[in-house]
Amino acid sequence: MPLHASFLTNEELPIVLTPARLKQNRSEVPASVSVIDRDMIDASGLREIPELFRLIPGTSVGARDGWNYVVSYHGSNYRDSRRMQVLIDGRSVYQAGLATVDWNDIPITIEDIERIEVVRGPATASYGANAFLGVINIITRHPADIDHLEASVERGSEHTENYRLSHAGEYLGGHYRVSVASRHDDGFDIRNNGQERLDSKTLQLINTRYERQLNSGSLSLSLGYKEGRVTDDYSDIDVTSPDSKVDDYYFSTKIENELSVFHHIKVQYDFSGQQQIHRWTAKIPPYYTNLNQNPADFILVDANEDQQVNRHDIDFQDTYIWSESLRSVAGVHLKQSRVSSETYYGRTLKSNNYQFFYNLEKKLSDKFTVNSGGSYEYQEDIGKNFSPRISFHYHINKKNSLRYIYSEAIRTPDLLETSANWTYTGRNVRPHNGGPTTAILLQTAQGNPDLKPELIQSREIGYYGNFPVLHLQWDVKIFSDQLEQLMSNSISLARFDPINDGYLKQQGIETEIDYRPSHQWLIHANYAYITDESNTLTETSFTPRNSASLLLSYKYKPDLQISISKYYAKEIGTAANKFSRTDIMIKKIIKLRKTEIELGYAGQYRHDDDSELLRDNIYSNKLRQSVSVTLRY
Repeated sequence: MPLHASFLTNEELPIVLTPARLKQNRSEVPASVSVIDRDMIDASGLREIPELFRLIPGTSVGARDGWNYVVSYHGSNYRDSRRMQVLIDGRSVYQAGLATVDWNDIPITIEDIERIEVVRGPATASYGANAFLGVINIITRHPADIDHLEASVERGSEHTENYRLSHAGEYLGGHYRVSVASRHDDGFDIRNNGQERLDSKTLQLINTRYERQLNSGSLSLSLGYKEGRVTDDYSDIDVTSPDSKVDDYYFSTKIENELSVFHHIKVQYDFSGQQQIHRWTAKIPPYYTNLNQNPADFILVDANEDQQVNRHDIDFQDTYIWSESLRSVAGVHLKQSRVSSETYYGRTLKSNNYQFFYNLEKKLSDKFTVNSGGSYEYQEDIGKNFSPRISFHYHINKKNSLRYIYSEAIRTPDLLETSANWTYTGRNVRPHNGGPTTAILLQTAQGNPDLKPELIQSREIGYYGNFPVLHLQWDVKIFSDQLEQLMSNSISLARFDPINDGYLKQQGIETEIDYRPSHQWLIHANYAYITDESNTLTETSFTPRNSASLLLSYKYKPDLQISISKYYAKEIGTAANKFSRTDIMIKKIIKLRKTEIELGYAGQYRHDDDSELLRDNIYSNKLRQSVSVTLRY
């Protein structure tokens, strides 16, 4: 009998995997958790993975550029996705070099995803330092569960042009899936001053997953590669466009073994890397580079922000059922990160991280359950930290529970914040008039090796209810979070000053309802109200006081589906904007023997005249549309 069967007391209860690394029903998990399943993904009609998180209560989503999304639970700093851990099949895509998640450089498409589990709250106790505000766990589709062949074409506004082809089959006693895709769009249309935006993206990717059952466990292999190019707006000194070419690649292998119906172990190794080529020509006065002997009023120099990043992760996890009332999971996670950049660091840097984690689930009685977890972590140049979490559940019955959770978490400074030696080297100086052909720009920046981790203390009271007769799930959360030692300052050369002087306190309430009265209807709604107090505007600009979403989908027979979505947030972004948008999606399926053809339409209509997140993010037309054709065999 598989181990996970012995975990469940009632197969009808919704099961999640992420919060404590245990397979638990949602009435017992030591965290607030939301699930975006395949039906919700299809019904939403969304084409960009980050936009899916508009369906999660309290989650802020915005685009800094047409290719650079920011996702953060409870908002806070809008600069980067710095405080969320993002996993794909257990592999972290958090980049240690610049402490961010680059959604444009994830080598999967939205069609590859089976479900997403979002831990809404600190999860360092399970996933280490940078699961500061929460965890997004993306689970891709199992090769055995998808069509043998699938091909799709999509065209739309902003010169959207997307192609995808996937193939699944059996090989050496296992199942495999291979997906290739090409994506392009022109991003936002104009800047605040009416000038054209240069923020397009073009990318090609391939990913594959192989799954095989072993005698007492399973083997999983996956790998992927993405090549992409993005354009960027000119600055005052740019002569050529400072565009970027980015290559991303990864390899992951996981072995799970069931030693008995009570004992399960998992070992996973992940490798990921990124190479960014970012070069342009600038026009500057000679004194900017201390070339005062050059008689020209301006000189041209070639500059770059090239960088190369890679990381190795080894994760060992041991799960044991001690009795009907006691279960545990414990393990160790080892990580090595390496970054290299002439401009940012002037050399190659390496960082090692060691984490030990555990979680105990104890059922004190039929009415009371307690979860206790923690993470001990050591990182070079940062030191050691312990992050605890404890939760108490009162079970009204097996499907309804009240919870209290206290947790602490940290975000460790990234290598740029602690170890930057930020210096631009200008090459091919022209005219050089017999002088040097290489110059160093006078403006430089240095990292702060004395930085401490960011800290959060989080308290929440919540309720989860599952009403199978009504086919309804309801979650409510009241929270109070205190964040200290925040590194809030802008990460730019002109204002580079990383210090632990930021403070933020957030309180609020959020709720989520999932209602599916039949196979035809899907209704998902959420709302969040957040108040905040901070000593810097940076930490409050990405947190809307009110935010909500509603997804309503209806299937007319099995071959026609119509969905309407509404998204709202206010105020959000540097201009204190409102975000109000309605989406519509229509799908029609035509079946021809073993083949089906799906025709799709998606429209997104903005009800406000505000820019998105930043002042220069403006679409000329309030309505964005796309049409698609998908062939499945």
